[in-house]
Amino acid sequence: MSFHVVRRERANIFVVNRHTYETYRFTIGDDVAVAHIGPPSDLSEARRVAIAFLAQGEKENAPR
Repeated sequence: MSFHVVRRERANIFVVNRHTYETYRFTIGDDVAVAHIGPPSDLSEARRVAIAFLAQGEKENAPR
């Protein structure tokens, strides 16, 4: 499957499955865990993409 982060709104990250066009919404909590709200199919890979997106943002914002 191919997943892509399509947008981020405040505490939500939206990941779309490029094959089925299902959209997964993940909510970032105070502990930076990613919680899923939506259909359960392909959840683990979509969640991995959301976490990678967060990690990339953290690397870009890290002090040097």
